[in-house]
Amino acid sequence: MSPRRSLLAVGVVALFVAGGFGAWWSTSGDSNDATAEATEAAPQRRSPTSTTAAPTTAAPTTTAPTTTLPPLMEHPLPHGSGEGRRVVFSISRQRMWWVGEDGLPVRTASVSGRAGTPATGTYQVFSRSEQATGLDGSKMQLFVRFTRGPDGWAIGFHDIPTMDGVPVQTIEQLGTPLSHGCIRQAPEDALFTWSFLQLGDTVVVID
Repeated sequence: MSPRRSLLAVGVVALFVAGGFGAWWSTSGDSNDATAEATEAAPQRRSPTSTTAAPTTAAPTTTAPTTTLPPLMEHPLPHGSGEGRRVVFSISRQRMWWVGEDGLPVRTASVSGRAGTPATGTYQVFSRSEQATGLDGSKMQLFVRFTRGPDGWAIGFHDIPTMDGVPVQTIEQLGTPLSHGCIRQAPEDALFTWSFLQLGDTVVVID
């Protein structure tokens, strides 16, 4: 082969090799770019256990229960208050008890009487009136009388009197001596007394 042809052949071979290498590099680059775009576009999967925080449960708060003694346990029937079925009224405590045939109290409640009235002792119910009028003109209901005061007026149990339709004291004030001499009761207690005490029944007044 002549020197001129040899140089021409070498140039063709070199051009072919260079062109093929360039084409391979370009194809490899396009493939990498496409793969990168696909990777960015694809949603990234995460483990649900690694991204979700475990729910926290607060420790329950508890309040210690409050206990209230039943009235008969908190205010037991005083000793030396008689025997058998009766009603007991304590002047100093401004409280009364209803006592059954077996000598056990069935009910107790705060009331409003008068300090030092009536005299201590044992009495019997002698009169009952569903409605009555007081010395001051007040109106009262369910009056159960068992004794009399120094002026001769009857003393007994009844509900809280009203003056011109207005109660002369509140239920919350029961337990303090506010009456002229009788024993004022809450409406439900006055009704219970009306049913409990009949003519001739016993009422015991203690200090």
